[in-house]
Amino acid sequence: MIGVDVGSGDRLALGVLTQYRMTTRESMHQVIAPSVRIEQARRLARLRAEGLVDRITLPQAGRTRVWFPTLYGVQLASEWPELRGRRSSRTASDPTAARLKAGHTLTVTETALAFLEDARRRGDL
Repeated sequence: MIGVDVGSGDRLALGVLTQYRMTTRESMHQVIAPSVRIEQARRLARLRAEGLVDRITLPQAGRTRVWFPTLYGVQLASEWPELRGRRSSRTASDPTAARLKAGHTLTVTETALAFLEDARRRGDL
């Protein structure tokens, strides 16, 4: 049985990773709850233990850890109504592909976060 705890935000974290494809712990915090101090590291570790997400460590940028959903994680999240039909990328099943795509994918994630933060400032949902 999968230990995704909806009440703790595990489902939301997996959904965010499925949509964004790759993120840092800090970016995940910005998306989920920027004004609340929450421990994303424990949540991501729990999802990793369940085989739903994985991580790579980038040699540059202070050995930043980058998180991405596994193929299993994307398959599970794709069954939820809000993510139905979501396809997995090659990154979801291959840490080497994740490492090679990290620069581009993290840039896309940071761009999306800029739009999200602007929408929040304007009071949009």
